[in-house]
Amino acid sequence: MNIRLALCIAYAGVIFGTSSIPGNRLPNISGNDYLVHFLEYFALGALLMWWRLYNSSISKTVAMCQAIFLGSLYGLADEIHQYFVPNRYADPVDWVADTMGSAVGAIAVLALFLVFSKRSAF
Repeated sequence: MNIRLALCIAYAGVIFGTSSIPGNRLPNISGNDYLVHFLEYFALGALLMWWRLYNSSISKTVAMCQAIFLGSLYGLADEIHQYFVPNRYADPVDWVADTMGSAVGAIAVLALFLVFSKRSAF
């Protein structure tokens, strides 16, 4: 297993662990729940894109689509998981924030990759 995939799995484990905390033991974030989801999944999308970019058998577009899809799918699984955690609930809008965060994270890594790969060509 390569280090990029290991980091993706480890970070997904951190998300799962955080989602397993009962709602009454979480700090009150008063209205910033969607931002938390976005940022949490921004990092996951970035890690997934970093992993997929280094697969030479696929295009950068396919790598980005895979990273976004995997981030969104994990967000959906996370919301379903939270349904079974005491004092937590599954929120479709949280899933949208997860998906948007994954997408922006993947696009940001792709943009950085393209900028730095062009610089190294000079």
